[in-house]
Amino acid sequence: MTPPTSAHTHWEGPGAPHVAPGRGIPFGSSSVQHGTAVFEGIRCYATSRGPALFRLDDHLLRLLNSARLLGLRHDYDLPRLREATLSAAADSGFADAYVRPGLFATDPMLSIDLSSLPFTLGVEVWPIEAPPSAAGAGRPPADAEETGVRLTVSPWRRPSPETFPPRAKAVGTYVTSALAKTAALAAGFDDALQLDCVTGRVAEATVSNVFLVRQGRLCTPWLADSLLAGITRDTVLALARDLGVEVAEEPVDVVDVRAAQEVFLTGTASELVPAASLDGHRYAPERPVFDAIAAAFRATVTGRAGHPEWRTPVAAPLPDAPAAISS
Repeated sequence: MTPPTSAHTHWEGPGAPHVAPGRGIPFGSSSVQHGTAVFEGIRCYATSRGPALFRLDDHLLRLLNSARLLGLRHDYDLPRLREATLSAAADSGFADAYVRPGLFATDPMLSIDLSSLPFTLGVEVWPIEAPPSAAGAGRPPADAEETGVRLTVSPWRRPSPETFPPRAKAVGTYVTSALAKTAALAAGFDDALQLDCVTGRVAEATVSNVFLVRQGRLCTPWLADSLLAGITRDTVLALARDLGVEVAEEPVDVVDVRAAQEVFLTGTASELVPAASLDGHRYAPERPVFDAIAAAFRATVTGRAGHPEWRTPVAAPLPDAPAAISS
């Protein structure tokens, strides 16, 4: 998939870079030089009542928490982040989109003292028909929904909590993900499982959380094993409970993933993607639990099912369509 030729970028607040055509930050920024930025990825979906951002406040609260964990200095609260993100999504004109708000150091400085750097909000909106790149955004191959992705276990492990706060969605930590993803692709796989640096248990894939099904029971690695607390991960757990599926967050070893009847990955950009194999061990093509959850997920994000609290209209919602009249 080729990179997109158009995206909409919105900068807000003091220190916003003056760039044309509205994209970029100074090369000397600490966020460029040292990876000191935090960000979110949020999906905008076309619904019958107009475009809606999915779980907007949950994403923005995680952004604020990431900034807090890194001690970043900024002037944003939840209402201001919400207003700026909705404005950027509306101004883009895209109904189906990937929205990426982030806090960036825009002043060119050599200092690595985070407390001395002001951070500014930027929001970039990509049309979903042309995401930034298949690998970069965590999007699977075009046929992955039918065939599943081929996984391997990466030698590159997730940073331990003593190295970096795993709950922070920060730019710098994605170097490890990039190394794991690049190595997996070079070896003929689509993605890789990364293990906890200390325990050796499964943490997550390169930019996705991991789920497995055994005897109809859905489980995912617990948060103690250095994984990001994914919003889509939380959505899947809630929808599975709605469907009456038994769920568990628990320690997961590689042998557990290999022995599972179903394995799938979840993420904002990739949504829900089944796994076809792990290091050559193939999974059965029948995926009843995945199929049920994926159908519930699609109905929810597009407004055809429950959880209206998860959908924030980008603009004033359209009135419900009138019921059909038959004679």
